[in-house]
Amino acid sequence: MKIHIFNPEHDIALAADNIFWTAPHAGRQLRADLGWIPALWADDGDIVVVDDVNASESAARRCQLSNSNVHFVSLSKLAFLLRRICGCQDITSTGVTSVEFCPWGWDKAIVGQLRRSGIDESFLPDDIGLDVIRNLSDRSTSSQLLHSLRQNVTQTRGESLSVGSMEELLRYFSKWSKIVVKSPWSSSGRGVRYMFDENPNVLRWADKVLRTMGHVMVERYQNKILDFGMEFTAHSDGSIRYDGLSVFDTQNGAYTGNILATEDEKVAILERYVERQLLTEVQLFITEWIKQKINGCYVGPFGVDMMVVGEEDSVSGELKYYLHPCVEINLRRTMGHVALSISPKEEGLCKTMRVSYEGGSYHLRIANNHEILV
Repeated sequence: MKIHIFNPEHDIALAADNIFWTAPHAGRQLRADLGWIPALWADDGDIVVVDDVNASESAARRCQLSNSNVHFVSLSKLAFLLRRICGCQDITSTGVTSVEFCPWGWDKAIVGQLRRSGIDESFLPDDIGLDVIRNLSDRSTSSQLLHSLRQNVTQTRGESLSVGSMEELLRYFSKWSKIVVKSPWSSSGRGVRYMFDENPNVLRWADKVLRTMGHVMVERYQNKILDFGMEFTAHSDGSIRYDGLSVFDTQNGAYTGNILATEDEKVAILERYVERQLLTEVQLFITEWIKQKINGCYVGPFGVDMMVVGEEDSVSGELKYYLHPCVEINLRRTMGHVALSISPKEEGLCKTMRVSYEGGSYHLRIANNHEILV
C-alpha cells in the first residue's frame, strides 16, 4: 500500500531546509484544493492524504479519471490508521503487505509534518537522505548534466554554470549580453530573473541569493520555441525507467498546462523542430547519467525539463531549431507524470490538462483541444 501526499510547495521547501517551515498562502491553498490528484495515478487500496476528505471525494468524482478505489484520509487520522494496520499480528490479514510513503517530493518540511502527526520514523527518510535529495536538487546538478550532454550530443544548445560572486555574474552578463539568473532552489518561476541590462532590482536580488545560498545559476538566454520534458522513475535496485514525454506550457516560468496525447503524437509535435533520433539519444544519455549520479540515493519519479530553441542563421537569416536538453532536473513527481497517467492510449483523442485559479480556488481542467500548446 502506498500513501500519497501532494505537497506542491516542495521546491520552495528545499530552499528553506527547515522541518518547521510553513509554505506561503498560495502553496498551502494549491495543496488544499488539489490534494486529491494522486488519485489519478494511485493503485487500488492506496491512501491519499488530504486536508478535506469530503471535498476531495467530490473533486475526484467530478474528474471521472481518478481511481475510485483509493481512500482519502486527513493527516490527523493517518497515524491512527497506520497503527491499526501495522499493529495487526498478521499484517497480511488487512490485505496490506507493505507500506510506502510517496509524497510529491521529499524535503524536511514534509518529514516534519509527518513526524509531528505521529508517523513512525521507520517510514521516513533520515536527515542524511534528505540532505542528499536536496543537494541533488540544486540547479548546479542540472548544469552538470547539461554540460555532459553538450559534450556528447550534437545539435544541442544551452549554457549554464554556478557562480559565487557578483563579479562573476557581471562577467558572464558582459559576455552573453542576455542572461537568466536562477536561485539554486525555487518553484514556478519565483527564483528566476531575466537580465537584459544591469537592472538594479535583479542585481539586488542576485546579491541576496548569493549571501543566503552561496551561489546562483547563470544561463545564457535562449529564444524558446516550445517547452517539453522527459519523465523517468528511479527504482530501488538502481535502475531507471523512462516513462514518456511531457509537452507543456508555461507563463512567466510558471507551469500552466500539458498536452494529453499518445507518445507518437507528442513525438510528431517535436519532430516539427528536431529529429526523433536526437530525442532518443538524449533520453538514453540522461538515463545512464542519472543512474550514475544518484547511485541508488533517490527512489521515485523525476523529470528533466527541456526546450526547443530557435537561432537565426548568420548567412541566410533563416530560423533554425535546436534542442536545449536540460533546463532543469526535478527530483520529484511532476505534472508531466500526472499527464502521462491520464493520457489517451489511442491516437486522435488529444486533450489539454490545465491548472487554473478561478473563483478563489485552484482547479484541474481537462479540455478537448491542444491548440494553445502547439
